[in-house]
Amino acid sequence: MQSFKYSKETRDVILHAAKKEFAERGYSGARMNSIAKRAGVNQALIHYYFSSKEKLYREVLEFLFHHEESSIIEEYFKEDVLTPPEALYVAIYILVYLHHDAIDPETNRIISWEIAEGGETFKKLLIEYLYPRLDRITLIIQQGIEQGYFETSDPFLIVFNLVNFIISFENNKQYLKDTPWYGRFYGGDDGRRLFEYTLTATFKALTPKGKVLALPHISNELQHKLHIIIDKLKSAQGERYAL
Repeated sequence: MQSFKYSKETRDVILHAAKKEFAERGYSGARMNSIAKRAGVNQALIHYYFSSKEKLYREVLEFLFHHEESSIIEEYFKEDVLTPPEALYVAIYILVYLHHDAIDPETNRIISWEIAEGGETFKKLLIEYLYPRLDRITLIIQQGIEQGYFETSDPFLIVFNLVNFIISFENNKQYLKDTPWYGRFYGGDDGRRLFEYTLTATFKALTPKGKVLALPHISNELQHKLHIIIDKLKSAQGERYAL
């Protein structure tokens, strides 16, 4: 029986090869021997690290989710007491800049294959990683309603539309390239443009009747923390997408 010594570098090489294989062929069409060939390793080594094709596929998909996000945010904001408008500003800022320029063509193809094949693994990951984020933002809005900052009959629908708009904006970037529409949406500081539009639209939808739209004032210290958080999350994200 073969014995192997664990190596993070080897593990990452296998994940890199698997990402390419799943992007080209989907889960059903991908072959472990093909992944081994791409990675330049023995197929038995893949089983040593991941035990099965299903587990390898799940790990590749998990790289698409920013599951260290909560711990990093909590680390930087544990001493802060934010009002609901400030907390919502922070949530929108992180959502926009975390997804901005983050989805590469291979990731899009994997997601397309996954949806075409029924999306069972993707659904599990959505429940595990994405839905808790939606719940956290929904809670911010509910607290804002209780304290008189916001007004809406359906906080979750506001959050659902917010997240889907941001993801759709980034996903469509590659599809609109080389079309007349591309220049209307992308180019220049489109991240800042997306953030300002999303922030204003969300707060406008939540402004109580009879009140004037008011965006929260964010201190320089808080803005600095946001820049640090995005840098940390992007760094971790870059390691995943560089696989």
